[in-house]
Amino acid sequence: YQQALDINIEFGDRYEQAGTYHQLGRVAQQLRDYQQARADYQQALDITIEFGDRYSQAGTYHQLGRVAEELRDYQQARAYYQQALDITIEFGDR
Repeated sequence: YQQALDINIEFGDRYEQAGTYHQLGRVAQQLRDYQQARADYQQALDITIEFGDRYSQAGTYHQLGRVAEELRDYQQARAYYQQALDITIEFGDR
């Protein structure tokens, strides 16, 4: 994923960068490197906000919630989950 990210950055493909940061976050999460996972997900979120991609934002907020739970930051986890829920409700996604 890091090589893909480097290529996306080189070519200025911001949208693909978001997806790659999200995947890097998932890998870091699996490795229990929660600080890195949070940083990667936040990068993905910033880019999806830039593009107005609400559907991807919902998934990233959900993952940020899971990371916050692992870090025992339950108030932040709840806030992230609520943001994810609000977006999915916008789309009628149950």
